[in-house]
Amino acid sequence: PHAYAPLAAKTWKYIGGGASASHCGAIDDAGAPYVWGRNERGQLGLGDYKTRGLPTVVESLKNVKCVAIACGKSHTAVVAENGDVYCFGSNKHGQCGDGKLKKQMKKGETEDDKLTPVKALVTNGVSVTCGADFTCVLTKDGEVFTFGMPQHGQLGHGTDHEYNASASSIKIVYEPQPHPRRVTANGFGERKIVKMAAGVNHVVCFDSLGKIWTWGNGGYGRLGHKVQKDEFAPKMVEIQGGDRNLVLADAVIGAGSTSTFVSALQGQMYAWGKLKTTGDNQMYPSPLMDLQGWTLRDFACGNVTFAGCAEKSAVTWGGGAYGELGYGPKGKKSSANPDLVPSLEGKTTRRVAAGNGYTLFLVDKEDAKDLPTFTPGPDQVPPSATGKTKAPPAKGGAAKKAKK
Repeated sequence: PHAYAPLAAKTWKYIGGGASASHCGAIDDAGAPYVWGRNERGQLGLGDYKTRGLPTVVESLKNVKCVAIACGKSHTAVVAENGDVYCFGSNKHGQCGDGKLKKQMKKGETEDDKLTPVKALVTNGVSVTCGADFTCVLTKDGEVFTFGMPQHGQLGHGTDHEYNASASSIKIVYEPQPHPRRVTANGFGERKIVKMAAGVNHVVCFDSLGKIWTWGNGGYGRLGHKVQKDEFAPKMVEIQGGDRNLVLADAVIGAGSTSTFVSALQGQMYAWGKLKTTGDNQMYPSPLMDLQGWTLRDFACGNVTFAGCAEKSAVTWGGGAYGELGYGPKGKKSSANPDLVPSLEGKTTRRVAAGNGYTLFLVDKEDAKDLPTFTPGPDQVPPSATGKTKAPPAKGGAAKKAKK
């Protein structure tokens, strides 16, 4: 881990990522949101398609006091202190939640992109989490609203909104859902939800009675219902010990691409789904014994990585092809089991966030003084964002001709 040089002058209260995201966000102590990373669909909300290595304030929200930020594959959602929810980036599946889908594209446009923040049609928000192409908002009243891509039932509306778009052949389409809709099926609407997390295409949350609920893609057992079956509406997860092992209000929760995590009594972490690249799937919640005795302060899932923090330690595990496990240049490149991040030992890590190829740690300012610093390089504009595609390299006779 390196201290991010452009962010060193301020203090920060929130960091955000997502299992599908190649961009990330942070909120300073004044409530202004900053974003950086990939931007091919305008997911940084800065009015363009320019990829940023330098954290940049979202200009139209800098005077809005923000409390939470989350990132999808190509969109971002922000919650303001007054409960308003703002989204930006790709709206191809309605994941920005403003009730609009662009039917007619202007010349040169191929996508429905919101290059600056739009207000989602949901109020009273307190937190937000993003799957690849959908968004989930938790309100101050403990209600859950979802919008975006419904393919695996990850919106929890009781249907995947599938239909055949062709009269003469089979062309399956999943109808985008741009209108935020409350999740209420199977008695879920009667529960007050405390915390939630979205994986790539599934959702996990727990209610004020300490019960866990999941829905969406059931592959690899990531829903914890002992079968690999998609659930189009919330379904309660059975956990060892039943009512004697309830989830407390300050529990941590996470959802990766194929896995799910929730901590229960005594801080014991339970995990299910495809937890490692090899071996069997875990079809129902089982204790993650490597973290026994730990009471985690925060937890996050990237695409293939996991990170947590407790007391004065931080742990990571999973794949680490880009150094996102933080074990150092001579450290191992992957870890099947949770392991300490050496340079953060003895330091207070307040929050963790993760995404596709990165991990963020929010560390107490005093504790971060001896960490090395990182200054990002110049910003880049990906070729795909300009609307022009590069011609493939010539082969055969054409190549010889070009050479001449």
